[in-house]
Amino acid sequence: MGSSLCPASYLVVLAIILLASDIGVQAKRTIRIQKLEKAVQDTTYLQSLLRISESEENELKIDGMLNLVHSLDNDWTVVFKVLRSPDGDADFERVLTFEIQLCDFMKSYYKDIFYERIKDYSNAPHPDKCPLPKERYLLRDYPLNVKLLKKLLSPGFYRIKYTLKNEEIKILSYVLEMELEEY
Repeated sequence: MGSSLCPASYLVVLAIILLASDIGVQAKRTIRIQKLEKAVQDTTYLQSLLRISESEENELKIDGMLNLVHSLDNDWTVVFKVLRSPDGDADFERVLTFEIQLCDFMKSYYKDIFYERIKDYSNAPHPDKCPLPKERYLLRDYPLNVKLLKKLLSPGFYRIKYTLKNEEIKILSYVLEMELEEY
């Protein structure tokens, strides 16, 4: 379910996007979080809380808690979907979808993108730690800079879905709805 582009190809695509856009005369963009909802939580496996708030113009603060009642291994799958609608009323079209086993996610996306950024704000598990041990993980006041996100995304409405599941059940699912407005 992954992409066929190698990491160098991603950089070329990013460079083309940045060069093709008129960054010097770009209109002001604002991200508005409309809804953050926990759609599913199976408390026999875990309890979680997630809160996102705007702290500055290009920064969101993220706080979270994940209390694992059982350890989780590669039998669990992380599913991440990004959907977009130009006006919020029309059907949402898929922008990005990936589905990956939990330990594989820890060794790749989590290690390469998330861990170094969040480790000073949390007791997040090390990327090599899978199965994930039963523990209470906290994330406090993580400053997420959204400046690049504002430049790369098209104005419109976005629905971001995160799910943790195995073949039979979903144990956690969050839905984030936001608008990227240009004026």
